[in-house]
Amino acid sequence: MPLSIRPLSPPDFALIENLARRIWPVAYGAILTPIELENLLSNIYSGQNLAKEVYEGHRFWGAFDGETALGFASGYHKENTIWLKKLYVLPEAQGKGAGRALLETVIAAFAPAEDARLYVNADNRAAQDFYRRLGFANSGAVPVRMGDFDFTDFVFVKPL
Repeated sequence: MPLSIRPLSPPDFALIENLARRIWPVAYGAILTPIELENLLSNIYSGQNLAKEVYEGHRFWGAFDGETALGFASGYHKENTIWLKKLYVLPEAQGKGAGRALLETVIAAFAPAEDARLYVNADNRAAQDFYRRLGFANSGAVPVRMGDFDFTDFVFVKPL
């Protein structure tokens, strides 16, 4: 079946959490300790936190091959910027266009805007390379607090 992108809503929160728990150990296994990984997954992907994000204006989408979920993304619009909050694709589904399709969906949903922005972990070279291929550039480092931990992220920006 061809790739499809569909909106996700609160009944899909368990799907989002399941995907995150399958993707994050691969994406962040060399960056985060097991304790950090579990803490962040439990905090960021709890139904309560996802509901809070929806309440604050975040929208979610899933990438599917038929009925098989491949990944998800979320974003929101603030002032004249589209913020990509989350973009994750299963390792075995990467390189097939799902990440690009999710990113394009988020941007289209919140257009028009001056630019699109996102935070990417300073140690996540694979994600940085992906965003560069899609026209984003690193605009500098910022401290971030996720769960109970402090990290350094880069802000990537793409003019629209």
